[in-house]
Amino acid sequence: MAIPTGGMSVGWGRIEHMFDGGEAWVATARTAMSEYAANRRAIEALEATSAVLLARVVEAYEWPAGVPVPDRPDGYGAQHIGGRVFGMDLTSELAVANGSSEAGAAYLISEVADLTTKLPRCWSTVTDGTAPLWLARRVVEACAGLDDDGWALVDEAVAPCLGTVGRHTLARVLRAAVMEADPEGALRHAQRDATDRYVRTRGDEADPLAGYVSARLDRADTIFLDAMVQRIADVLAEQGDAGTLDQRRAKALGVLANPAAAVQLIGVPTTRGMDPVPITEADKAAFVAAAAPLAKAWTPKVQVVVHLSADSIAEAHLLARVVDAGPVLTDQIARITQGCVVRVTPAIHIGGAGVAVDSYEIPQRIRDEVLLRDIHDRFPWSSIESGRLDLDHTIPWEPGRKHQTRPDNLGPLSRRAHRVKTHAGWRLDQPHHGEFIWHTGAGQTIRVDFAGSHRLPTRE
Repeated sequence: MAIPTGGMSVGWGRIEHMFDGGEAWVATARTAMSEYAANRRAIEALEATSAVLLARVVEAYEWPAGVPVPDRPDGYGAQHIGGRVFGMDLTSELAVANGSSEAGAAYLISEVADLTTKLPRCWSTVTDGTAPLWLARRVVEACAGLDDDGWALVDEAVAPCLGTVGRHTLARVLRAAVMEADPEGALRHAQRDATDRYVRTRGDEADPLAGYVSARLDRADTIFLDAMVQRIADVLAEQGDAGTLDQRRAKALGVLANPAAAVQLIGVPTTRGMDPVPITEADKAAFVAAAAPLAKAWTPKVQVVVHLSADSIAEAHLLARVVDAGPVLTDQIARITQGCVVRVTPAIHIGGAGVAVDSYEIPQRIRDEVLLRDIHDRFPWSSIESGRLDLDHTIPWEPGRKHQTRPDNLGPLSRRAHRVKTHAGWRLDQPHHGEFIWHTGAGQTIRVDFAGSHRLPTRE
């Protein structure tokens, strides 16, 4: 098939000449693109239908008007989301259906409810397939705190842009509409931003030996911090560090984590913030000399928990797990624990038989085994660390029955998951040690095991 040139530019003619003899290749590529584009349009249509069905779910679960909301904790109750009242298992059912967290489901419910009631024009762009639901949810987030007139103004201004302009253009239109709807609120937000200060750290999922630091400081502090990091980086270079500037600056910030080490390395380059202020050079020298014995006292105490098997200790290429950091090679553990006091605790055999008690209270040995087996909440797709949760009896505990408190009848659950399991008509089984089968009230069936959450055929 020849490439058509009718009405094309001279430039296109040159491209056609380049592909002489390759018409079949071009035709195949265009066919693939046509099929992909058609599939995208089909997905958009399905997403629009899904949004309509989701709105129907949210409306159906809303607590009926005139029906008293029970305040007893031992029966089917209600949950409050975005100023509205719903049946208690709405977020749980939706989280399972979407494979998301319950917190994410709650946000979705609240924002869909606001879209359908406060932003009808924006909602219509979702239902007709013009804009995806996630994009319309950004409008809801921006409208937080507006009164009814403000929501209406934003709806009118932004709806024509949803799905028809780029994200940056939409962001500008949305920001302008919100400022026009509530100029005083915009001013308060700007003033609040002016005093917002924080320092946050988090791990790097791709590299358990690395982490991130983000901060919002006074401008003067950022200038001084940058200068101090650069000074230490320069000293490291003078001492023979062959790393790049970025690598040396990262090391320098790490040096500042121990004030004594920083003072030993660069002395006292500035008296900013010191009270009392060393006046003379002799005072500064005395301070530097006193810093060395203070290193231990100035070093904060932290805890790093590492799990590894006895077979892994001598094998550098085998894996261990660092709590809150994830998998690492055993020879990398020394980099994490460098300078630390290491405490070794006895190994716990997961899945051991005969470990059971009759009491409702859970002995520490059994608790440790369950928490080692189940790293996260056993609710489907939950990422909550198990160490922060209660252990739930899979088969509810009853007085008088023997050996009810044992690892294969326990699992970490959040309080909400426990209430839904107990009062919303859900059922939880643990057919094998550490394998949990959930049957929701709406008929969804999910298996949760060491490999994650897996959908099973729904029950009839």
